Amino acid sequence: MRVAAWTALRSLRSRLGALMITVLAVALATATALTVPLVTRQVERGAQDAAQVFDLLIAAPGSATQALTSSLFYLDVPTGNLPASLLAELRARPGTRRAVPIGLGDRYLGLPIVGTDAGFFEQRLKPADPPYFRLARGQLFRRPLEVVAGARAARDARLTLGSTFRGAHGLQDTPGGEEPGHDEHEGEYRVVGILAPTGGPVDRALLTPIETVWAAHDQTDPAGRELTAILYSAEQLSGIYTVAQSIRASGRAMAVFPGQVFAQARDVLLQGQAAYAGLSLLVLGIAALTVLLGVHASGVERRQTVALLRALGAGRGTVFGLVLGETLITVALGVGLGLVLALGVSAVGGALLGERLGFTLAAPQLDWPLAARALALVPLALLGALPSAVAAARRSPLAHLG
Repeated sequence: MRVAAWTALRSLRSRLGALMITVLAVALATATALTVPLVTRQVERGAQDAAQVFDLLIAAPGSATQALTSSLFYLDVPTGNLPASLLAELRARPGTRRAVPIGLGDRYLGLPIVGTDAGFFEQRLKPADPPYFRLARGQLFRRPLEVVAGARAARDARLTLGSTFRGAHGLQDTPGGEEPGHDEHEGEYRVVGILAPTGGPVDRALLTPIETVWAAHDQTDPAGRELTAILYSAEQLSGIYTVAQSIRASGRAMAVFPGQVFAQARDVLLQGQAAYAGLSLLVLGIAALTVLLGVHASGVERRQTVALLRALGAGRGTVFGLVLGETLITVALGVGLGLVLALGVSAVGGALLGERLGFTLAAPQLDWPLAARALALVPLALLGALPSAVAAARRSPLAHLG
């Protein structure tokens, strides 16, 4: 076997150009089969991590997904508004731990200005955990027009403690940022605190008292004040489900469990991934065919080498191992390069996509079921190379000498 391995390496070295083309074809097929599932899983994990701190979202009736992407991720327009009186009702309800208002409608340089209250900073993953949102510098807002900036918002807008700015009306990004004087509100915001990064959408938010949003939209009458959404948490898990049922029964609002929305979205993604898995198998099959064509072409070139080996006393097993050895080395190089390429492309793509979505995506994770798709090329290629290996082993050593 050592002779076969050494001869296989020498043979591949003599056909370096053809080897590189075959390896590249296998690598590209492997990367194509793995990149989309890797990035999809990154987005899925990132979105779940970003929303895990929120128990129940109460929003105006409409699409649950739209309510989630607008009120928690600041990526869409809200489904509507809620009367502020609903917030007071929820706070007065027995068993309520927190009812936190969310008010949207303004931006600064494309960053969402989010009206809320001090309860927003009391949210925790678990009751015994420390607050999820923590200050890196400064203090929490205490009065209207004071702002606590998310870590990324402070970086992108070059905001520091004491910085001032004017917000502009509207929920959509303005290319190049809002121009000075363009639909600006009269009040001037002042940054009093900057949050530590969390990797979630709040990193790109500018948080201010809900009274600021009401004043900016001329909602001076308490009876006419509105909210975009309410973040609700109860002392007991059963209390959250009770409130959700009550809200849905009333018809005044919509109760959304972020986890359920993600589970539904995951089902849709899984259907798409199943279709993509079929396509990836086709791509890998084409790569296997490329390898087999390379094996056949190299078999024609190696006839004299095989004949010489047989004349020098090499057995049929050595010749058989030579063909399979070349195939194994070629496929192993291609699959290995493809795995590295898939992880690299997924990492870069995930970073760019996370920047666009506004929350950090975790590094791509290659698990065994996904890697098995690519690794299946190895036995498939060896199986396909068996006829060539058998034919080479049976060939007479005198057929191509002389």
